Amino acid sequence: MVFTFFFYTLISNPNITSTVFLSSITLCLFYGVANKEVNLIHISLFSSTLYIAEYITIDFYYDFLLNNLSSKVLIGTFYYGYQIKFSIIAFFIFILRVQISRTISNSKKIKLTPFDNIMPWIYIYNTIIATLHTIDFYINEIYEIKTLSFFYSFYEELIYLGMTMVVTLLFSMIIYHKKELEAPNYH
Repeated sequence: MVFTFFFYTLISNPNITSTVFLSSITLCLFYGVANKEVNLIHISLFSSTLYIAEYITIDFYYDFLLNNLSSKVLIGTFYYGYQIKFSIIAFFIFILRVQISRTISNSKKIKLTPFDNIMPWIYIYNTIIATLHTIDFYINEIYEIKTLSFFYSFYEELIYLGMTMVVTLLFSMIIYHKKELEAPNYH
């Protein structure tokens, strides 16, 4: 996890970071498909779909804000609010992951995994970071107070940490699955 986080931070280019992030998830997805591990497949698909949806739509939303609002504070608040919204949606998707997966698929292998308890916390983390960043942005723009400037200064790195946690969790699922297969009482 530490290596991945530092890698994302060193790149410091959202396009490259996104490509590496999605490539990592795709590797996990391929493993899941090759080994018929439906839980890994669904978690990988949900993670990538949410990320791609936010990544693609946020630029359109930002252009919409720029064309319809003149206040930098409103534009920034709505822009970061959009990111908060996606983190909250992801939280609920991962809280209900097993039910959603069972609705989508008829597989009897769909089950609550130890990782299903961790994934929602990653999106709680993302929500908290985006919320604190939004508050910091607002306070700084309105009152020129740099109280929470840590969140403003390191926002990208803190978001990369969340991305790293997602990738680490998915690779941990692969390791867990391999160990499960190697266990003597595995059926």
